[in-house]
Amino acid sequence: METTPLTFDSLNDLSREIRSDLFAGKYFPGDWLKQSDVEQRYGANRFEVRMALNELAVRGLLEHMPNRGYRIASQSSIQRDQLYEVRTIMELAASRLIVVRATADQIEAFAVHVNDFDAAIENKSREELRVINFQLHESFYAMAGNPLLAEEIRQNRERGIPGRTGTWDTVASLRASNADHLAMLEALRKRDAEALCAVVYRHLNQWRAFSTST
Repeated sequence: METTPLTFDSLNDLSREIRSDLFAGKYFPGDWLKQSDVEQRYGANRFEVRMALNELAVRGLLEHMPNRGYRIASQSSIQRDQLYEVRTIMELAASRLIVVRATADQIEAFAVHVNDFDAAIENKSREELRVINFQLHESFYAMAGNPLLAEEIRQNRERGIPGRTGTWDTVASLRASNADHLAMLEALRKRDAEALCAVVYRHLNQWRAFSTST
């Protein structure tokens, strides 16, 4: 049986692909990732799979259970509260930088993502919406002009994915997210830091109102 050549690029690609599927809602908290299943699903060899799963475990997206394997990480309510406290601090700081540093072209590029999400909520799947939402937030935090900060925010956003439940279970929750995106764009165009921070804070903590978890 032929195996895929070992390259660092392929390892990174595999890790990225699994992360993308996790972000798209193809896995759920507590799901086990059997090595043989991952090999078959992604067309990778055993070494590549082990390296990718180890990387995702280090990032907090997976839990490594000795002698059992890897499963999608679950978060307690305390862990989730702590994560969102960290996210709130970082993302509000980034929002203030964005108001000062964002160029007109960057703002209009962000507007494209906002409008894409707005147009998609009535006719796209939750999986497709998650991809659009990811691109929207990547575009937003890139405007802070600090790649290190943007990367830290992205990693913390990813860590929140496995433990998030109920956020988009209803049309009302989707529309609330959409309204926040539109309000973020309006505040950014006005260069209103206080208004932008207020919307970002509300957006970050929206899950508390719509979550079905206890």
